Amino acid sequence: MKKLLKPQLLPLVTAALGGLALVLRRLLYRFGTDARGLLVNNHPLSIALWALTALAAVYLFAGVRNLDGSEEYEDNFRKSPSAALGHVLAAAGIAFTVLTEEPRMANYLGQGWQLLGSLAPLCLLLAGAARLLGKKPFFLLHLIPSLFLVFHIINHYQMFSGNPQFQDYLFTLLGTMALMFFAFYSASFDVGLGNRRLHMGMGLAAIYLCLAELAASMYPVLYLGGIAWALTGQCSPYPVPKQHQEEQ
Repeated sequence: MKKLLKPQLLPLVTAALGGLALVLRRLLYRFGTDARGLLVNNHPLSIALWALTALAAVYLFAGVRNLDGSEEYEDNFRKSPSAALGHVLAAAGIAFTVLTEEPRMANYLGQGWQLLGSLAPLCLLLAGAARLLGKKPFFLLHLIPSLFLVFHIINHYQMFSGNPQFQDYLFTLLGTMALMFFAFYSASFDVGLGNRRLHMGMGLAAIYLCLAELAASMYPVLYLGGIAWALTGQCSPYPVPKQHQEEQ
């Protein structure tokens, strides 16, 4: 079990758990509904999914609780083509969503969703370029995508609150929140106030929750991009202080 808690394995194990959650949730919507199309209460597949989610939560908590080391940006993030690609895919997911969907709320809330959804892809592309070059991004390049995800949640609040089936929106809501906090803690690193536990914890939570969300999602492209970003944009498992890097 200790081997599975090694920091460098956390994203892969979390992705495996998320993939299993995706399969269980897909099967639940296929075989766990009644004649009206509503989910059957206490269906074995539903119980298995909740048990798996609880197991994933315990695993993530155990995996990140002992993370320590430098919280400076330069110590935790290196030049990374894969991280740059993750940013590009997240940008593509947001751009596709805003271009193909209408806002769910009128007035300034819907307009804010559209405006931030137009700015966030550009910000992520610029932040991805910084990761490719090994430079620290300007903090707004991660903060604006975080704000877009805040508006995405608000924009769908009425849809969430009006749905009596908790299963229909739980992974959407929690997955979006995890991505939002992952973006926020990325911005925190950009201003020298990083928190390794929270950054990695929110990224891992986003991987699991968004994979489960893909089983029945209104925005699969958005969450696929978010998964790619969270998988590739993690802080280093073993940060190396800048002075040690220079000595090497």
